[in-house]
Amino acid sequence: MKRIFTLAIITFCITISFAQKVSPTRAYNLYYDKDFVKAKECIDACLADEKFGSKASTWLYKANIEYQIASSEYSAKQKDESYVIAHPDAPQEAYKAFKKAQEISKNVEATDMMAPYEAMPRLYPLIFIEGVNELIDNKFKAANDILALAVESYEMQKPEYPLNGELYYYYAYSFEMLNDAANAQKYYQKAIDDGSENINVYVRLIESYKKQEEKSKVLELIGKAKAKAPNDANILVAEADYYFWINDKKKGRDLLDKMPASVYQVPEAVVNAANLYIKDEDYVKAESLLKRAYDRTPDNYVVVYNLGVCCDQIGNTKYMEANKLDMDGNKAGAKSLKTEADNYLSRAATYFEKALAQQPNDITLMRKLKEIYLRLLQDEKAAAMDKKINQQ
Repeated sequence: MKRIFTLAIITFCITISFAQKVSPTRAYNLYYDKDFVKAKECIDACLADEKFGSKASTWLYKANIEYQIASSEYSAKQKDESYVIAHPDAPQEAYKAFKKAQEISKNVEATDMMAPYEAMPRLYPLIFIEGVNELIDNKFKAANDILALAVESYEMQKPEYPLNGELYYYYAYSFEMLNDAANAQKYYQKAIDDGSENINVYVRLIESYKKQEEKSKVLELIGKAKAKAPNDANILVAEADYYFWINDKKKGRDLLDKMPASVYQVPEAVVNAANLYIKDEDYVKAESLLKRAYDRTPDNYVVVYNLGVCCDQIGNTKYMEANKLDMDGNKAGAKSLKTEADNYLSRAATYFEKALAQQPNDITLMRKLKEIYLRLLQDEKAAAMDKKINQQ
């Protein structure tokens, strides 16, 4: 009997000890002592308990604990870039917990803690940062879900700290990456309406409408963008692109040729302008621009590939001109042009080899390289490339 009584006492003590460890009261006390990490461990254990998990107060404690963790960690990160955030999902966890607490009891409150109606409209900056971090990691669905919470928080009332369209821009971008054009367009437009100074909003919205053949909307946006930033390189190139797109090549060429020098200080604009010259089959001008981009970004796939295209086209044109001179009896002129052609084709091969190093299974590139090697009488290289092609 004594032994049974002793076991009962031990069991009772363990039960009491466990209850103390996971009670919402203990979590609240840890929160009050600013031991937020231990408070989180405690409240998460409470939420696993059916009795505690159904109470609005438990979710309110959870929300405030997560809010404090998020605030302290992101504040530390702002002061020290090397600081590693241990709880990156704390902002959205806080928001969801406030929302859950409010769903259970609209008027839930606790001493020295924020109520849902106070906290939820203030959480958008932290949730926004969390969402952008997911975008940086190319986790587009996760980013979209998180940014949806940020938008909900931002729109609850007039924001204390306006984000001037940046939240809507990144939310739109997440939709774009998920191939949801309708929502991408909707939120790019909301970014503009929210006072965005980010010209990329216009650039991406222009591209979106271009894909849908919305010519009038594209032209309207270009006009608005130019009014906001008249000398922006990307918008000036987008305007030239518009006229090539509607097949008014003369207008497009005029705009390209009158581009201010400042445009060519922006690598992305240089590449896009070069692409327009390629479309217009002006490979000499395209190559000249792309070489500027190559000096800055020698590992950019688009740059090296398009340089290969330009040099290949220029080399082939010079070969044809050389053959014509040869047929007309101008042997010296033909020989000189053939040397120039070989130089261009050698450069094309170098650029295509760099491109192939980044896309090693691109059979089109392999075939192009084999063709160039044969033209240059580089039989060993041609045979090696032929072997690679046959292995695909």
